[in-house]
Amino acid sequence: MVLSNRDYEETMTKKICFLNGVIAHSGGTERVGIMIANALAQRGYDVTILSFWDYGQPFFPVDERVKVDYLLKPSSEGKLYRTFVYPVWKLRRYIKSHSFDVLIDIDSALAYWTTWALRGLSCHHIVWDHFNYVHAQSERKRIRAIQLTKRYADKLVLLTQQDRRMYLDAEFPEEKLQVINNPSPFEDATPSPRTEHTVLAVGRLTEQKGFDRLIAVWSRIEDRAGDWQLVIVGSGELESGLKQQVSDFGLGNVRFVPATSDIEQWYDKASIYAMTSRFEGFPMVLLEAMAKGLPIVAYDCLTGPSELVDDDVNGHLVQDGDEERFAENLLSLMWNRQLQDRYSYSALRLIEDFSVDAIASQWEELINGLG
Repeated sequence: MVLSNRDYEETMTKKICFLNGVIAHSGGTERVGIMIANALAQRGYDVTILSFWDYGQPFFPVDERVKVDYLLKPSSEGKLYRTFVYPVWKLRRYIKSHSFDVLIDIDSALAYWTTWALRGLSCHHIVWDHFNYVHAQSERKRIRAIQLTKRYADKLVLLTQQDRRMYLDAEFPEEKLQVINNPSPFEDATPSPRTEHTVLAVGRLTEQKGFDRLIAVWSRIEDRAGDWQLVIVGSGELESGLKQQVSDFGLGNVRFVPATSDIEQWYDKASIYAMTSRFEGFPMVLLEAMAKGLPIVAYDCLTGPSELVDDDVNGHLVQDGDEERFAENLLSLMWNRQLQDRYSYSALRLIEDFSVDAIASQWEELINGLG
């Protein structure tokens, strides 16, 4: 995107701070936050990524024009954090000293602190929810954060229209809601050749991602899957339990691969993508799979899959928890190359609406519209 001199001067006056919980994490929240920060910096904005906790360098690449900073050190400030007042005071001091025009929370839970830190300051406040309304009501701190967002923040950015409807049903002010989808992380990607008999799943090995459900599905079909294998790429606290589940089922064609920043290589080795999450916001892994032309089989969990997977167009969307239907849809797709090709073609057409440039333009319009 080429900026006129006037546009460039206007954007240079905007100082934007993206606040993240732990920028060293390898999750989709961190990845898309960095992507948007990079894109805005490339458009001339003065961008800082502030990590609430200092657990090391960002996992994903950060543009050299983006400054990265840290608010709290766990080793020396962990106990002070529990006072609530200390992180609010330190965050407020940081925002004032840098004269930010806009603060963007890359997790709605952060509003628990930021709404207080910003009181009386001229800095605009955007809260970015990467999950959904149901998840926001699952913890006391998140519930309070959303209440504070409703009262004090300028905007709450949601990832799906489905989530927007839930917030409206809960009487959240319509004028404060903005839906902006996540962008595809693979720009101008070369589609996977889909020559290997591999079903891929990617994500943190946590309860939310539901890999235990995927292993249960695979146990239903492995004896009919021939040389097909299931590859799960990710790391997390459930790794040993999931490997034990594979052993208990007596499965021989399930492989675990640690989390990696070079995830594209694993999409290139896959022919189908499977997702069995219990809940999502707007799953980056489905965008990645679509960008690589992979047919998808996914549970219709809250929220996101239904806005990315068009059933029998670019994959199969299965009623959440219907293990038998998921297994049969996956197996039939594995042995139907013609259907794989049709779904792949559709995926590559649909992903065009989720380019980084298109999504960054929506963020730019939102930020400049705040005044």
